[in-house]
Formats: sequence, structure tokens, C-alpha cells
Amino acid sequence: MLDELILAIEGTYASSVFVVLYRMLKSNRRKREQVKKRFFAALLEGLKTNTVETLDDVVNIYMGIAGLSSEDFSYRFGLSKLLREFLVEVITKKLDKEIDDEILRSWKKKITEFIQKNEEISPYADLPAPERNLLSDIQLFLEKNDIDSVKRKILELSAMIQARNDDLDRIRNINKWTVPLSVIGVILTIAFGILAWIK
Repeated sequence: MLDELILAIEGTYASSVFVVLYRMLKSNRRKREQVKKRFFAALLEGLKTNTVETLDDVVNIYMGIAGLSSEDFSYRFGLSKLLREFLVEVITKKLDKEIDDEILRSWKKKITEFIQKNEEISPYADLPAPERNLLSDIQLFLEKNDIDSVKRKILELSAMIQARNDDLDRIRNINKWTVPLSVIGVILTIAFGILAWIK
């Protein structure tokens, strides 16, 4: 009787964890979609009223809608991606079918400039912070023609890449065993649950 109760609790716990994870993923996806919708609507209105004229205007709108602080620079990659999606929506007239073709061309030019400026400001925005900082340092030292510092930074970068590769190999080795073991665990749990239920 106690074994059956324990198996029932384990099954309930596993399904509860699954439900909670599923709801969290769905909630995050819904939140991202809401941010995207609000950003598109605000940017469209800003373009219509000529209140969005610079990349800073776009950044402020995005940070305000996404709830980001001024210290958070990870938004740069996400912003370029959203601007590209917005560009597709504008060109295909999905956001507003009444847009005049001449206005559409000027908006397309403006959005393209925003994307270019955003990527110029932070060309390595999609990389993790340590690699992004190293590449920014290398670029800065190249501009100053400081070859010794560039060589030192390249050695640091190669060491970092090697460390990440070692971590990746270790994770792959762990996954070789964890996936089959977890499958076996699920099968045994189901088998014992069925046996306990039959008795």
C-alpha cells in the first residue's frame, strides 16, 4: 500500500513539474509576443507622427516596452532582430495597408539605417559578455595600432574558446549517459507503476 502511494506521488510530482514547465514556457512566449506587438505598434505610430527620428528613440521605446534598465546592453541583438521583422511587416503592408508607397520607401530607408547604426554600435551584441569584451578590445587596439595588445587579447580569446570547447565536450560525455539512464528510469517507473496497480 505504501509503495503504491509513493509511486502515485512520484507520478503526480513528475506530471506537476511538466505542467509547471510547460506553463512557464508558454508564458514566456506570450510575453515576448506582447513585447513585439507593442513595439511594432509604438514604432509604427512614431513613424506616422515623425516622433521617432533617431536610433535612440527606437532604443528608448524598446527598453520601455521590454522593461530593461539602462545598464542592460544585451538588448542590441534583439533590437536588430525586431527591427528586421518590423521592416518585413511594413514592406508587406501587414501593419497598415493604407501606407503610401513613397512614405513606405522613406520608412524602409530609416529602419535600415537604424539597423546599421545599432550593429555599428555593438557589432558583437549576440556574443556572450566575455567574448564580446575581448573582441571589442581587439578592435580598439587595432584602431590604435597596438599589435602587442592585440596578440595578447587573441591568446586570451583562444584560451577562452578552448575552455568553452572543453566544457562542451564534458557536457556531451555526460549527456551520452544521462539520456539513456533517464529513459530507463521512466520505463522502470511506468513498469513498477503498472505492476503496483495490477496487484
